[in-house]
Formats: sequence, structure tokens, C-alpha cells
Amino acid sequence: MSTSIEPPKFASPDEEIKFWKALALKYHEDLEKAGQEADEFMMDSKQLEKELESTIDQNERKIKELSISNNRAQNEVDAIRVKLDICFKERTNQQTEIDQLKAEKQDLISKIIELENCNDDLERSRRIIEESMAGFEQALNSALEKNAMLENEVDEKERLREKLQRLADEVRDLKQELLVKEKERAPDNERYMNGFKSPSIDNRLKENETQTSTNKREYPPQLTPASRVMALNIVSDLIRKVGLSRYLCSQCGQVKCTMCGTDSSLLNSSS
Repeated sequence: MSTSIEPPKFASPDEEIKFWKALALKYHEDLEKAGQEADEFMMDSKQLEKELESTIDQNERKIKELSISNNRAQNEVDAIRVKLDICFKERTNQQTEIDQLKAEKQDLISKIIELENCNDDLERSRRIIEESMAGFEQALNSALEKNAMLENEVDEKERLREKLQRLADEVRDLKQELLVKEKERAPDNERYMNGFKSPSIDNRLKENETQTSTNKREYPPQLTPASRVMALNIVSDLIRKVGLSRYLCSQCGQVKCTMCGTDSSLLNSSS
């Protein structure tokens, strides 16, 4: 499409002049309008350029800040990775320690169960010992009562022995008086012969001294058969409660047999 305008045919020169003037004015107006638009465009372009430059500066600053932030974040990420590795290693070590503690806990639980079983056994043994001690105390009390009775019997025997000693002393005194009287009555030839004492008198004096020394001897008190049997029964019961029945007689169940006349220890050794 051609931009040139073909001039029309004019009837007169004035009409042609008007046409070209009008066209020139139109172009001039278009030129001014284009100039104004160009000026406005230049102003807008400069303003837009300034805005773009400021935007670019801001974006560059933001890019720098973001780059710095990115580097800082990268450093933090690296530090966090290092910490994460350390935490992972610590977690692994802690897991190992936890496994060891669990194993130790199981061992402690097993030991606690064993200790509880041992404690139960010891408790049962303690109850058995307490029951045995109660039986021993009863037997001891009965033995003390029997011992008191035996002591009373021993005291009675001591009193009888003292009476017997007094009687023996009186008999000795009477014998000495009798010998003195016999010496006074005997003739001189019977009392002295060749400057020595009579053998009969010496024999009587020796016999008197022998009887006196015999009466002065002290013998330990002897138990009665009933007391001896009672003491043997108490000892046999104590041995049976302790669990040493092998030391008892297999026939009569006592420490020393009164029926068969043999010791239980001899029977056990022979068997």
C-alpha cells in the first residue's frame, strides 16, 4: 500500500493552494502530536529507565543479600549436617549403651529373682530354726525344772553326807576315848616292850586313821536311775529334732541303750 497521496484535479489554483495548506497543517499537527508523543515517550522511557535502574539496584542488593543469606544458610546447613552426624554417632553410642543397660537389667532381674528365692529359702529355714528353738526352749525349761529337782536331791544328799560325817567324827572320838581307856587299863608289859609301842595298839591307831581318812573323802553325787533315764530321753529328743538320728540306737531310740546295753554309736559303726 503506497503512502503517497495523489493530488486531485483542481479547478483553480486557489483551490489547490487551500488543499496543500490544509494538508500541510494536518501534517504539521501530526508532527507536533508525534513530537509531543515522542517527548512523552522519552519522558516515560527515562522515568521507566530510572525505575528499572532502581529496580535493578534493588534486585542486585536483594541478590547480594540473598547470596549472603544463601551462604549463611549453606554454612548453617553444613553446621547442622556436622551436628546431625555427631548426633547420629551419639545416638548410635546411646543405643549401644541402652542395649548394654538392657542386658544388665536382665542380669539384675535374674539376680533379684535368685536373691528372692534365696531369701524365701532363708525365711523358711529361719521359721524352721525358730520352731526348733521353741522346741529346744521348752525342752530346756523342762530340763531346768528336772535339774532343779535333781539339785534338790543333791542338796538332800549333801545334808545326809554332812550328818554322816558328823556321825563318823563322833565315832572316831568315841574310838579314841576307848583307846585311851584301854591304854590306861593295860599293864606296863603289854604297853611297852624294849622301848617300843605294842603292835596291837599301833594297829588300832592305824585302823582308826584309815577309817577317819576314808570318811573325809568326798564323792561326787550319783544320779538316781529315774533321773538318768529322764536326762537320756531329753538328749535323745534334742538329737532327733536336730536331724542327727544316726547317733541314736536303732532298737530303743536312745543315746545309750538301757535294754540291749550297747552304745548307738557302736551300732552305727558296725552297720
